[in-house]
Amino acid sequence: MIEWYKESDAEVNRSIALMTGEDPAKWYPYGGVKGKDYCKNPSDAWPIICANNISLNVISQGENPQWQASISTLRGEWQAGSSSPLRAAMICFLLSQQDPVQAQ
Repeated sequence: MIEWYKESDAEVNRSIALMTGEDPAKWYPYGGVKGKDYCKNPSDAWPIICANNISLNVISQGENPQWQASISTLRGEWQAGSSSPLRAAMICFLLSQQDPVQAQ
């Protein structure tokens, strides 16, 4: 099972692109097309957040706020945390897409 917390934003973005039908091989610099940044760009992440009913909540405030994302479906519940709300949501999305047997 992949530990998404340890993966870079680039790997998270690449994995989400593959799941959503994008072709990251065509992204800049090699393909010349600007790639999506699901971990930092709200216009890239928001369609996934809305389509999957991902909730975002701040769980600690201050200089380094922490965000928690959660998804609840008939298949189960998933949560992820990060200092970036979009990264937390994207990790939560990736966790929810894994085989439930592996996620346990």
